[in-house]
Amino acid sequence: MSSKNNLYKTLGLVLSGGGARGAYEAGVIHYIRTMLPPKVRSRHFDVVCGASVGALNASFVAATAHDPKMQGENAFKLWENVREEDIYRRDGKALWDFVSKSSKGMVSNLLNKAGSGQHFNGFLDTAPFLPFIKKIISWNRISQNIREGFVRAVSLVATNVFTGRMELFIEKAPDVEYTGEYITHFGKIDPIHAMASAAIPIVFPSVMVDGIAYTDGGLRLNTPMSPAIQLGADSVLVIGLHYRPPNNEVTFHGEIGKAPPLGQILGRVMNSIFLDRINYDLEQLERINRIIDWAEMLHGKTFVEDLNEMLVQKKIRGDIANRGLKRITALRIRPSQDIGEIFSECFQKNNQRHFSAFEKLLVRFLDIDPTKGIDFLSYIVFMPEYLKRLLELGFEDARTNHDKLVNYFEGGKSI
Repeated sequence: MSSKNNLYKTLGLVLSGGGARGAYEAGVIHYIRTMLPPKVRSRHFDVVCGASVGALNASFVAATAHDPKMQGENAFKLWENVREEDIYRRDGKALWDFVSKSSKGMVSNLLNKAGSGQHFNGFLDTAPFLPFIKKIISWNRISQNIREGFVRAVSLVATNVFTGRMELFIEKAPDVEYTGEYITHFGKIDPIHAMASAAIPIVFPSVMVDGIAYTDGGLRLNTPMSPAIQLGADSVLVIGLHYRPPNNEVTFHGEIGKAPPLGQILGRVMNSIFLDRINYDLEQLERINRIIDWAEMLHGKTFVEDLNEMLVQKKIRGDIANRGLKRITALRIRPSQDIGEIFSECFQKNNQRHFSAFEKLLVRFLDIDPTKGIDFLSYIVFMPEYLKRLLELGFEDARTNHDKLVNYFEGGKSI
């Protein structure tokens, strides 16, 4: 049974989506568990939330919460060794199935009336994905760690294909209250929930959960900070996968007056899906914290306590009232380099030797120019050198934020 000092804040970990780019998150976690001072590196994350590949990393963190040292070491090893064949089929049979099913599907849809033909369900066959994540993550250990207090709540987000709305799959301790208004499914976190959250639309097939089709959670909530707060987090560590260039500079790829290839358009679509929209949430947190500070200056240090008591007495409900007003601090760590450019360097160095015949056909089929479609490929290609670069980048970016991370784990007021 883990013990928790009540003087500490409730710590939340929020992991973003981005396909193969998720190796960056593992690099940050590796640094936290191996390089921070011993007094803080073993502190547990009370609330863990993830979207898309972040849902997989969040599940891993929850499953290893009882052993932080192992968590840091295995997070690095896991991502260092993951390969495409662990995620999707890329052999000769996959090539034949793709060609035959695509041709058969087009003919069937042309000859049949609308809605009666074969439906397209993703470019890649992710049959290996579920067995792989069942093998690398001890899913039963998540429930055990919640029972023993090593983690208090786990939340994964996926998008309901039929409604277009995001939904949460939450496993939590009985005394943890979810105060938000998103559609929620409470129960045991299973591999199928993480797979649904990570089902990149168009590229991966949608995933059926209890008869409902779900796709990538990053479509609506790529950085799920709100669920962490609604599950009680006072201090949130957000690991993003979106690089923001200095002074909002934009790198231009293409020729003016010439239509871009489909692969480049797909890359922009992927960037839009996994866009880090957390700036607004962080600004809102800071705004609320300032208002609390001003109110305490005017009405005294008991202002927040008195206000929350009034909300309960008058049975006021909704958003902040549900959980009570409180200060919430947040620390964000995100790539200091353009991940698309990192992938481009690794791809050019390997000169496509890493690709199977199936992937080469897919690149041609989607009209992907490696010099312009780097963003799209950076989400679905698990090239060893590329993953290693991302792990190292996450590690170094965490090092840059060393003091802030220490302050986060020590429960400091300002991050």
